[in-house]
Amino acid sequence: MDQSLIDYMQLTDGMTKRMDCPKCRGRGTMTVTCNAGMVIWNCYKAACTTRGAAPVTMTRAAMETRLAKSDVAPNTLTYTRPANFSSYLPPKMIQYMQINNVAEAWNKKWVEMHHDVAQDRAVFVIKSGGKSVDAVGRALGKGRKWHRYQGTGEPFLCGQGDPLYIVEDAASACAVAEYGTGMALLGTSLTDRAVEIAKTYQSVVVCLDKDAVKKALTMVSRLKQFMPASMRVLDLDPKEKPEGVLNDNRTPAKI
Repeated sequence: MDQSLIDYMQLTDGMTKRMDCPKCRGRGTMTVTCNAGMVIWNCYKAACTTRGAAPVTMTRAAMETRLAKSDVAPNTLTYTRPANFSSYLPPKMIQYMQINNVAEAWNKKWVEMHHDVAQDRAVFVIKSGGKSVDAVGRALGKGRKWHRYQGTGEPFLCGQGDPLYIVEDAASACAVAEYGTGMALLGTSLTDRAVEIAKTYQSVVVCLDKDAVKKALTMVSRLKQFMPASMRVLDLDPKEKPEGVLNDNRTPAKI
């Protein structure tokens, strides 16, 4: 395999590289992203269904084999609910949801939640086309803060209608759903899949904190090719102050 196809080994979290697809040989049609402990690859050539994800801890040889054999279409992703997911939400998880402004979206059935009893995580189910395709869990105690279960690369969506608010994590997406639709990147990189979804909305607002202004500007510049796009530079995380996505005195106008 050409060395350019395995440059993902040098990716830092949040980085995306574009390369030729090893399956259909499309020139520059494939992206490889390192995001939250996962390497996610996707070919966007219409006739190619190469798509997948794997932990960054996989060996180079194993990743090469996985990449070469990847052949999963976006609408054929399968998801099996882990046995350690419980529909009973313990008091500490309910408290987490209330503190982080997730409870309202859950009460309105905009988000499906479970408790991972094995890892003690608040689980947000990721859906695509009306079906469950993945899940991401937030630690309620010790351990890595966020954990992705399936590694499909699908963003997390919550809410209804326009505008689309792009945020970093699932809890923030639920918090801003009252004002439109929240889309969690589950990281700080804008993948091609996220852009595909964004194209279905009339307007998009990128909402990242002040430490990610450069990334937010890059995202807005890319999205403006397809729809009106603006940004909010937030003093507080959306899950702490959801109304901040509507107006913030640190926010530049549309750019």
